[in-house]
Amino acid sequence: MSRSRWPICQALTRLLVAGLCLAALVGWTAASVADTPPLGATPNAQGTTFRVWAPFVQAVAVKINGGNPVALSKEPGHADNDAVWAGNVPGAKPADTYRYSIQCGGQTKEFVDPRSQQLTGIDANASSVIVAPTFDMPAFDPPKPNQLVIYELHVGTFNRGSTGGKYNFAGTAEKLDYLNRLNVNAIELMPVHENSEPADRNPRDYNWGYDATQLFAVKAAYGTPLEFKQFVKRCHEKKIAVILDVVYNHLCNGNLLINFGGFTLPQLSDGIYFYGDARQNAADYGPRPDFGRAQVRQYIADNAQMWLRDYGIDGLRVDSTVNIRAYQTNNQSHDIAEGDQLLRETNGACHAIGHGKLTIAEDLQSWGDIVTPTSYAGGFGFDSQWDQDLYYALRRAVTKVNDADRDLNAIKAAIEKQFGNNVFSRVTFTENHDKVGHPNTSDPENNEIRLPSLIDVNNHESIFAKKRSTLAAAIMLTAPGIPMLFQGQEMLETRVFDFHNATPMDWTLADRKFPGIVQMYRDLIALRRNLGGKTAGLSGQSRNVFHLDDGNKTLAYHRWSTGGPGDDVVVVVNLSNQPIPSLNIGFPRGGKWVVRFNSGAKVYDPSFDNGDSFDTTANPGPKDNLNFNGNVGIGPYSVVILSQD
Repeated sequence: MSRSRWPICQALTRLLVAGLCLAALVGWTAASVADTPPLGATPNAQGTTFRVWAPFVQAVAVKINGGNPVALSKEPGHADNDAVWAGNVPGAKPADTYRYSIQCGGQTKEFVDPRSQQLTGIDANASSVIVAPTFDMPAFDPPKPNQLVIYELHVGTFNRGSTGGKYNFAGTAEKLDYLNRLNVNAIELMPVHENSEPADRNPRDYNWGYDATQLFAVKAAYGTPLEFKQFVKRCHEKKIAVILDVVYNHLCNGNLLINFGGFTLPQLSDGIYFYGDARQNAADYGPRPDFGRAQVRQYIADNAQMWLRDYGIDGLRVDSTVNIRAYQTNNQSHDIAEGDQLLRETNGACHAIGHGKLTIAEDLQSWGDIVTPTSYAGGFGFDSQWDQDLYYALRRAVTKVNDADRDLNAIKAAIEKQFGNNVFSRVTFTENHDKVGHPNTSDPENNEIRLPSLIDVNNHESIFAKKRSTLAAAIMLTAPGIPMLFQGQEMLETRVFDFHNATPMDWTLADRKFPGIVQMYRDLIALRRNLGGKTAGLSGQSRNVFHLDDGNKTLAYHRWSTGGPGDDVVVVVNLSNQPIPSLNIGFPRGGKWVVRFNSGAKVYDPSFDNGDSFDTTANPGPKDNLNFNGNVGIGPYSVVILSQD
């Protein structure tokens, strides 16, 4: 879209002539004294205090409910490049709308508040809404990382609420009991900030959310800020933690921060919040924030803290951190040092809140520094990061037509992988929103659709699609890492999660068509979380892939925490179409081992057989570099889990 070029403020022109560099703006503190309200609109007993960062402008006023402008004053002690304008407006109260009226270069324009938590729209005619800051959010202790099982969901397609028939926070809340029964203890929400709504999408409020128009405002189609807080509270009451996707590497083209205050330059074409050089565009998604400005970094860090502190969110998953750390020109990658600084500062701000707040990076570069504490040189301070090695190893193995082509060594390497000394510093998955929403039939290796649909392209619901997709999920849920499901995976959803048109959840799959598959996931997650008290090792730091037979395509691994009965777990995998009535493998301890799970059991699907799985006794005698051995029965394309009482 074309953008008007406003006259440059005289004060800025003088600074530029003097040769000062905007990239070296002086740092600032949002509240210089304890009683100074934060930037944004803060209601109080006398009205509402407004504070806004607006450098290089001549005057700032606020208009309440479209009324006459009320002038704000420039706070003392700020240079032009750090100007904060503030004032208290008597009578201004929550639910009132407001816009900033800013004079720059002899022109006056109106803008929404960059920090407003609620907007009346997402275009230039939108107004900000004053939001009451108080809410009774009870204390909540989220699960430790080694206990987490995450369920990623999209509020815009998850559940149509019984009141109003909308996909919103209230509708999603109606399915919390279902998630409880599934045994997941954390949900990861795709972004809930206001985002652009392209006209070609149906419906227009269905958006994945990664193209933000403003970072602080809750998406109105999902609900108000209060309704989002109520949703988080309900999740906590159900003992479900809430992780939120946030997007700091770019905003959408036409976002509400562009040219804020009226300040534009050819070399800073989108205004004070964005880069004006080759770093401007983040992979063509939209303008990249200028991480070199302390005020912009503070804007982002304050946003992260707001979700964790004010909304009670338990963790943040930061989208595409690689595009914060670097940019591409002419197929070459260039570091953004101030992007590194932003990530470290934001992680520090989040962890300073305490209460087990978790930060997760979507970096996808397998770089250990991402999850190294900032107290170590080069560390970025994330608690965990999305990792694709297990995804690719399992995806390639279960989608091959011929058993001989399945690569067990790649699965073994992916199970054994870890960053540093913590196996839970990576999030693993067999499906996520990206991996089920980007069809690419011309490149089967990168055809990112639902896994059952890839396994059997002719019959997405065949026994092969069922058994091999659940086999992959069983490995993911028993391997080291923080396991994550994507909505519908547990009910054998085979439709593409369409980026251009809404793909709402089909709840009949769980209720009528594949209740057994849902039960399988429920049982697996219960074992992962040790809800029965017999599989504590699945949340332990230790693992040993002790058996790999490429001839019969069998794999076995040992998971443990402290070891012993109720802790040691042995997972056996058959990646062939042949039943194995008696497979002799090693065991870490002698005595009786009890089958806790068999993915080939008929209880999960009428087309399955029982796979000849049975309890076994491990006797002394070396096998697979272990001191005991025993026989295990396992069916085609199945996983069996054993432990001791």
